[in-house]
Amino acid sequence: MTAIFIRTALAYLSLLLIVRLMGKRQIGELQMTEFISAILLSEIAALPITDRDIPLLYGILPLCVIGSFEVILALLCRKFRPLRHLLEGRPVELVHNGHYLQRNLTRTRISQEEIEAQIRINGYRSIAEVDCVYLEQTGKMSVLPAKNASGGSPNSGS
Repeated sequence: MTAIFIRTALAYLSLLLIVRLMGKRQIGELQMTEFISAILLSEIAALPITDRDIPLLYGILPLCVIGSFEVILALLCRKFRPLRHLLEGRPVELVHNGHYLQRNLTRTRISQEEIEAQIRINGYRSIAEVDCVYLEQTGKMSVLPAKNASGGSPNSGS
C-alpha cells in the first residue's frame, strides 16, 4: 500500500512538472496536440502506478519524452507559420456580413442555434447586429458587431 502511494505521488509530481513546463494553466487553453499529449501522459503515468512489476522510471522517462516533444513542437510552431496552421488550424468564419456561411457550418459541425446562443451571450439580439462570427483555434467563438450595432460586450468571444 505504501509503495502504491509513493508511486502515485511521484507520478503526480512528474505530471505536474511536465504540464507546467508545457506552459498551460487550464485545460481550456490546450491545443489539439497538447490535448493528445495530456491523454498520453495520463495513460503512461497510470501504468507504473497500478503495476508494481513496471519500474517507476519506465513511466517517468516516457512522460519526459512526450513533454519534451510538446515543448519542441510548440517552439517550432511559433517559428514556422505553415506548421502552426497545419497543427493548430486557423480561425473559421461562420458568419459574414450578418449571413451564415453554410459550407463552414457544415465543415465545423456548428449549428445556427449555437451561433445564435453565442451572439446572445455577447449581448446582441440577432444576427442582424453582427458582422462576423469566427470559430477560433481555441474552440471559442469571436463575435464582431456590425458597424451600426448597439449593445454587445467589450470582449467578444466567450
